[in-house]
Amino acid sequence: MATVTPHLRQELSRRGIECFIGEGGTISDHAVFEPPCGLKWMATHHTVSLGAFSYAVSGFYSEVMIGRYCSFGDNVQVGRGAHPVDWMSTSPFFYAGERLFNIGTEFEQSAEYTAYRPGHPGDIPVRNSRTVNDFLKRTTIGHDVWIGHGAFIAPGVTIGNGAVVAGQAVVTKDVPPYAIVGGNPAQILRMRFDLHKCAALQALAWWRFAPWQLAGVPFADVGKAIPQLRTLIADLTPYAPAKVRIADITAAQ
Repeated sequence: MATVTPHLRQELSRRGIECFIGEGGTISDHAVFEPPCGLKWMATHHTVSLGAFSYAVSGFYSEVMIGRYCSFGDNVQVGRGAHPVDWMSTSPFFYAGERLFNIGTEFEQSAEYTAYRPGHPGDIPVRNSRTVNDFLKRTTIGHDVWIGHGAFIAPGVTIGNGAVVAGQAVVTKDVPPYAIVGGNPAQILRMRFDLHKCAALQALAWWRFAPWQLAGVPFADVGKAIPQLRTLIADLTPYAPAKVRIADITAAQ
C-alpha cells in the first residue's frame, strides 16, 4: 500500500486524478487510474482500475475493474473478501498467511500467537501476500454504471454497461447491461430502455470518447442521441490518455 502524502496528492492532481484521502491514508500500489477521474475517498485494495470520467465518493474497492463514466455513491462495498463456508471454521485464523491482529506481547501465550501460522490444508492455497491474487475473485464493472449509496457488490460478479444498482442493494450475481436492479438479493426492476435502444448503445460504445468530442449530442433524449452518435463517431478518434499508476509515482519519489 502507498501512504498518502501531500506530494502524492499533488502528483495525482497534476496527472488528472482527484483525491481527498487524508495524509497518512493509503492507496493500493496496484491501483491504476485513467484521467480525468475522481478517487475522492475510495479505499482501494489489491488490483483496482478506474476509468476516465468515473468517480466514487467513498467505500471499499478490492480486485475490481471499473469502466468509464461510472458514478458511485457513499460507502459502496465492492469485492469484500469471502470466508470459506465449507471449511470446519470460517475464521481467518485457519487460512490467513499473516498475523491477524497487530498487537503487543503483554498477554498470555503471546509468544505462541506471534509464532503461529496456519498449516497448508491439502491443495487449498494459504491466503497470504504470495497467493492472495489466486484467492480473490475479480469484479468487473462496465461503463456508464451508477451505483447508489451503500450498495454491496459481491466478489466476482460482472455489472454490464449502463446498469443501475439501487442504494443498499446486495448484488450477488451478474447484472445485464442497462438493467436497473435493487433489493437484497438484488433483482432486475426494469430495463433503462427498450431492447433495441440498449443494443444500439452497446454497439456504439460511445464511452470510447470524451465528453467534449460528443458536444451537441442530446443525451437527455436517447432516441435522438443514437442516430446522431452513429454519424458523429464515424470520424472520431477514441480518447486514449496515458494511464496513471500509483506504483510509478511512488517509485519516482
